[in-house]
Amino acid sequence: MALCRLIYRSVAKADIVSNAMLRDLEQQASAANSENGITGLLVLAGNVFVQALEGDSKAVTALFNRIANDPRHRDVELVSHGPIGNRRFEEWGMRLVDLYDLPGDKRAFMVAKYGQRNDQLQPPEDVQMLLSWLLDASFLCLSTPWTDAPKRKSADDPAAERSAG
Repeated sequence: MALCRLIYRSVAKADIVSNAMLRDLEQQASAANSENGITGLLVLAGNVFVQALEGDSKAVTALFNRIANDPRHRDVELVSHGPIGNRRFEEWGMRLVDLYDLPGDKRAFMVAKYGQRNDQLQPPEDVQMLLSWLLDASFLCLSTPWTDAPKRKSADDPAAERSAG
């Protein structure tokens, strides 16, 4: 089996970024990915998804093709796709991280390292920096599961009031 990593970015449709929809997406995708030997991380920054998928090249490519045709995404952009020696996101069939819910100190770290635009953490354009950004997001959020953090209401109103969690 030839291992590969595929990274893409897309814009989330507004109705998918409610916590209930995100929770369902994470559970369904994690189970399906695990069955297919795929691991990965999905990061939501504002209304932008960035996902790293790792596994057998054929399985990962087939999954990406389904994602590219999924109506919950628009402006799907393949950022990187190539062989890897080992996985970086092997712990999860799919882990979802919403950067909007980062606690202040962790958010400050991401802002200092990667910057922000319009008060939103933005994924870097450079592929190596983007992989670093994904890894940092995964490590920072391991101790703070997004489901226990303040709750996102919608992509249209990222500054909406949230419950205390």
